[in-house]
Amino acid sequence: MNVRLFSASGHTTETPAQGSLHTRGLTVSARAGQSLSHAIWLSGLVRPLPLCGGLGRCGRCRVRFVRNAPPALPAEEAVFSQQQLAEGWRLACRRQVPDAGAAAGGDTVLELELPPESLVPLAGNPQAGRVAESPPGARILVPAEALTPGAGGADMRPLVLAVDLGTTSLCWRALDAQGSPVAEGRSLNPQAGAGADVMSRLAVASTPQGRELLALLARHELQGIIAFLLHVGLGRVDSMCLAANTAMTDIFLNRDVQGLCAAPYRLTHSGDETAAVPDLPPVYIPPLPAPFVGGDVSAGLAALLDADIPRPFVLADLGTNGELALVTEAGELWLTSVPLGPALEGIGPECGQLAGPGVVTGFSLTPLGLAARFYESADSRGTAQVAAQTRGHDFAHPGGGAACPCAACQQAESAVGHGRPHELAGAARGISATGYISLLALLLRAGVLRDDGQFVAVPAMPLARKLAAGLELPDPGGLSGSQQCGASGARLRLPNGLWLAAADVEELLKVKAAFALALHTLLRAAGLPLAGLATLCLAGTLGEYVNPDDLETVGFVPSVLSRRIRAVGNTSLDGAALLALDASKAASLSRMCRDAVVISLVDQPNFHTEYLRHMRFGV
Repeated sequence: MNVRLFSASGHTTETPAQGSLHTRGLTVSARAGQSLSHAIWLSGLVRPLPLCGGLGRCGRCRVRFVRNAPPALPAEEAVFSQQQLAEGWRLACRRQVPDAGAAAGGDTVLELELPPESLVPLAGNPQAGRVAESPPGARILVPAEALTPGAGGADMRPLVLAVDLGTTSLCWRALDAQGSPVAEGRSLNPQAGAGADVMSRLAVASTPQGRELLALLARHELQGIIAFLLHVGLGRVDSMCLAANTAMTDIFLNRDVQGLCAAPYRLTHSGDETAAVPDLPPVYIPPLPAPFVGGDVSAGLAALLDADIPRPFVLADLGTNGELALVTEAGELWLTSVPLGPALEGIGPECGQLAGPGVVTGFSLTPLGLAARFYESADSRGTAQVAAQTRGHDFAHPGGGAACPCAACQQAESAVGHGRPHELAGAARGISATGYISLLALLLRAGVLRDDGQFVAVPAMPLARKLAAGLELPDPGGLSGSQQCGASGARLRLPNGLWLAAADVEELLKVKAAFALALHTLLRAAGLPLAGLATLCLAGTLGEYVNPDDLETVGFVPSVLSRRIRAVGNTSLDGAALLALDASKAASLSRMCRDAVVISLVDQPNFHTEYLRHMRFGV
């Protein structure tokens, strides 16, 4: 069945290309029974969105049925107002593509309207009448006079391309033979329409058709980057290194992923190979040490070992999957991993957003109450970057890498938007992961939030009582003044049209408990006391921008380690660049990974008891 997509009318932020989609539309060929969100945002015709994978919470997959809207589901009633429901707005993740002629009203074409920022045609999409252009987020790092556009590929300088293919983002860096970066960029992983976490990707990739679709989306993105580098005269890419977790690696290579879909988990290969991928130069895959500890971690280790980080150190990558690698003073490698879900990517919580324009990245307490701190671009951080460098942020790169790479952030806000909070004029677009950690730490210190995750209706401090005045309870008359509220319907109103839901607190507490348990278990298994760890290296943008004191207050790290945290940026990309430039560094890395000790958390004695013990903030 064909699905005809139109840009919703009445939005002043529309570009000319999007405005034309209001009348002309975009046609997607879909399979009956397919998830409507997959049909749209995995079509390869529009820019992807960071979706929650069918949880019905993020609201980004909103579509409006032009006619004959189906009855609203409970999840949709929780997202949309009654007026929006009456207008036909629904969640695409909760809808399936009907059989041709079986749509409501007997339509043979399903017509939908999308917010303009959700319907951004991909560059080169013939339906949009657009020509190829630079990849989203691409930055050229050499002077214009160094470019040689129009030169033949054989006459251009050879380049290597380092790629960090994360579950959420795709980061890349092109380097010349001397190791100097000539261009770099960051965009949303084109597979994001399948869901924000690893398991949602594996669910799609569990069938050969789904796996091939996801593989082609990622490959086409890299082909566009390589074509861009050649077109602008930067050079030709002769080789690549792709660092990714095991699921993203096997999906990219279009290899069977069944071993990652159910326990007992197993790998079909151990990486450390150069793969031949159609229409791409040779791709080196770093070692894959364990089923859920992949090439992104091994590449990160390569970068840290090359930088001679004080040992023993732990490399911790907090994303949709938490991966921890301990390197002892003797050079031994201990590994573990734990699923964290997409909350630390800003996806899933009711007001969650990836960091970007209009997104709150932190909170502070003033005499007037809570004050929100908004995202600042790399160019405007100024003295904040200097302060960060004094705390050991020596791996930071131009561009910061913190901005949400989705089309909405790159275009500006919309009246409809990606979720409920910023539909009101002047309101924020949402809260990033660092914003949530900052908020939880502040509420815990003020006594508005208990260590078990329950709100306190009437805290002791006068200023805290001012914050608690924004607490909305399912049954306000049923609580005494000092009673706590952890009911799923409770929420705390925040500045700028935002709120913190009790369900979000519970989800973030689960994430904290899982990470803290993984860290303690890894060190205990290696016989290393907490005080014996020299450095805790936090990789990725969360580690770069989060306040270590907030991590201690919330309980991600114990107090003895909070002053040993070192933000190391995108070590996966750094390591991929290192391995792409110097193949000799792969041998020692491969040996270390091959001899690694892998700790399975669920197989540890008293796993469930220990997990429950960590289900308290600050523990």
